Amino acid sequence: MLFRERSEIIKSIQFFFLSSLKILALHGKGSDPVKIAWLTSSLKIFGNVDAPYVDIEASEFLKSYLKAEYDIVAGHSRGGTYALLYSAFKGKPVIAISSPSDRLKQLEYLKEFQAGTVQKRLYEDLQKLPKEYLAETSPINYADKIKNALLIHGSEDDIVPVQQSKELCKKIVDSGGKCLFYVIKMRHSPPASLYDEIHKIIESWVRNNVS
Repeated sequence: MLFRERSEIIKSIQFFFLSSLKILALHGKGSDPVKIAWLTSSLKIFGNVDAPYVDIEASEFLKSYLKAEYDIVAGHSRGGTYALLYSAFKGKPVIAISSPSDRLKQLEYLKEFQAGTVQKRLYEDLQKLPKEYLAETSPINYADKIKNALLIHGSEDDIVPVQQSKELCKKIVDSGGKCLFYVIKMRHSPPASLYDEIHKIIESWVRNNVS
């Protein structure tokens, strides 16, 4: 009886902690907070979710947001790249979905697409930035500082190759960190039919990895 009561108390404390987290959720380039409602809704059960509109480069993002304290950072596409950088500098758990981890490799990948495609437009924006800067703002180069990550990527993603998340996860683990990597049958953004699956993955990961 005493053991059962003690277990219930521990569960109550854990529930209280996990429902009062401060979370940052970031959208991708050309997107907005409304378009990542599928992500923020998965996180709201754990506390307050800050989902700002962010249309700045990585260095400006870090300059502004490293001043703030979050318990978890999450993001989709470029938002995931920024979340990974925040995690590296602040040591916080991170969720990144369909995110470029190596911006130089991303530049080379996008270069091959035809004019007028989404990929080519992304390339044209990215190639304006110095290669040294792209390296400095690539999470793969800070993998040893990322301590706890959940990476989700679409097997059919034609914007950011799934290999980017695979290589980052391996490097995190090789450097002594924790990384859970899921490949889901989807393109760059999840369709509504996969929202429940992603929600379950995120909920399970937070409950087992954030304390």
